[in-house]
Amino acid sequence: MDTLTLRGFDVYHAFVAGAKKLINIKSHLNKINVFPVPDGDTGSNMAFLMQTIIDEAKPTDDLSQTLDSIASAAMNGSRGNSGIIFAEYFNGLAEKLKGKAYAKVSDFSDAVKHAVQKAYQAIMNPVEGTILTVLRKAFDHHDETDFNTYFKSSLNHAQIALQETPNELAVLKENGVVDAGAEGFTAFLEGINHYLEFGNDTFEIVGNTVEESFLDIHEMNVEERYCTEALLSEVKVSQSGIKSIFENDGSSLIVTGNETKMRIHIHTNHPDDFFLKIRSVAKVNSQKVDDMLRQKQAIEKHHPKIAIVTDSIADIPTNLRDDYQIHMIPVYLMVDDISYLDQVTVSTQTFYHMIDDATTFSSSQPDKNSIERMLDFLSEHYEQVLVITVASKLSGTYNAIYQYAQKNQKIYVFDSKQNSGGQGLVVLEASKLVKQGLKMDKIITKLEDYTSRTRIYVSVNTLKYMVKQGRVSKVTGIIAKLMNLKPVIALDEFGAGIIKKKALSLRGNVRQIVKLAKQGAIESYAMVHAMAKDRSDKLAIKIEKICGLKPVFTTEIGPVVAMNAGIGAIALAVTFKDSIG
Repeated sequence: MDTLTLRGFDVYHAFVAGAKKLINIKSHLNKINVFPVPDGDTGSNMAFLMQTIIDEAKPTDDLSQTLDSIASAAMNGSRGNSGIIFAEYFNGLAEKLKGKAYAKVSDFSDAVKHAVQKAYQAIMNPVEGTILTVLRKAFDHHDETDFNTYFKSSLNHAQIALQETPNELAVLKENGVVDAGAEGFTAFLEGINHYLEFGNDTFEIVGNTVEESFLDIHEMNVEERYCTEALLSEVKVSQSGIKSIFENDGSSLIVTGNETKMRIHIHTNHPDDFFLKIRSVAKVNSQKVDDMLRQKQAIEKHHPKIAIVTDSIADIPTNLRDDYQIHMIPVYLMVDDISYLDQVTVSTQTFYHMIDDATTFSSSQPDKNSIERMLDFLSEHYEQVLVITVASKLSGTYNAIYQYAQKNQKIYVFDSKQNSGGQGLVVLEASKLVKQGLKMDKIITKLEDYTSRTRIYVSVNTLKYMVKQGRVSKVTGIIAKLMNLKPVIALDEFGAGIIKKKALSLRGNVRQIVKLAKQGAIESYAMVHAMAKDRSDKLAIKIEKICGLKPVFTTEIGPVVAMNAGIGAIALAVTFKDSIG
């Protein structure tokens, strides 16, 4: 290539070479990831960004058009602190070189300085000794004879700056590592130099292995539990305005882009409140939330050999999910055509706030990328993974995860034939069996027996929500409405929704649930409710008088289940000692 000017195809192939070089050290970057928290995913996040650029960017001979395409792809694929900083760097390049069909070295150098400034401005509290430092120092030179010289000098400066990061950030020195994001950027520059030297970006992306990466995990203090990100459009305030709105809602706040397309990243304990607040200032196009506590548990030395995963239809209190290290794949709750992550970016409380303003709401199964991202991560850190899903008769979630499991021999998918509290009981039982050290085949056998003895009985005030979502037939709903029935909803042995009993009042259908509970000796039970704890507690007292046991748990049902059952619903999930009809 002509090393005196840079055109669209040149920058694209150079950046693709850099992307491939970074992707090839993904596992290494995960291993040395200690800042801002050692959650073991910096490499995965940066690799996802690079792969998105490879997949989505469309090069032309025009430099400006190509950089716009790369910046747009980077915004779509940015994940985590380093990934979002990297994306803002690309955005700054595209912004400064807007309208240029090609660039001289001096033009590109000016654009890089602008891009570095943009990256710093995107962060609420920039920290030195990170990718930011290496970005800045890499291009702090005037070796601009040609692009070969310019990038060789930039790589040399980056390598020196990378080795100095432990002296600038104490947590790096304490753990004997350099900054993971900074090393990722340095690898990116190595790939660019490869292209400039050899004129191709054809070296292969090699398979990544975990090796011993999680045997040397660093101490992690999770103060804000959820790494939360959103891709926004139709933003009503400026980048600085967004930062001021959320500056007190968590840590590691990064805002990149502009009013047309913006990405926001924050570590927070309340992603549901974050997304409720953001509804008033922007449209949410996509979102991602990582539970950093659960990531920490996954990459520690000592954890069960089998990971337990369920979807968010399972209602289990957070403290029990934490005690048993239960991972969760959220289904989607659609509110006015905006997708929220059930039990994560929308809670039951925030959903009820949305109901007043929303015109439409529905649910859908997890998408392919979310499933693969979660299960790929767990496959790296556990010998096997057991996924326990909501009844396949009620949702496509089982089938979606099963399709993935066909490609990964570590993954086992179990149809709970339950939902809500019933599914929660099955998941807890599986967790206890894993803790006992049982092998997968034995666990599956015991779960098949356990789920056959488990039932859920729901007291609902109206069937209109279940009819709307297809949980019971429209004809059944019309008949119930005409007769003013207050039915008891249950699942049959295959997991399909049925009307189990009928009553003319809520008090009457509670009596019917008590009768159903007397069908056999009770092994354990749980109570769930939709903002109706008093009713739920009163029913629990009646069940305790029957069996002499207190509930395993009492919890509020998740938003998607609440959407179907309606406000005021309560349910008894019960496992009998023997099979019942």
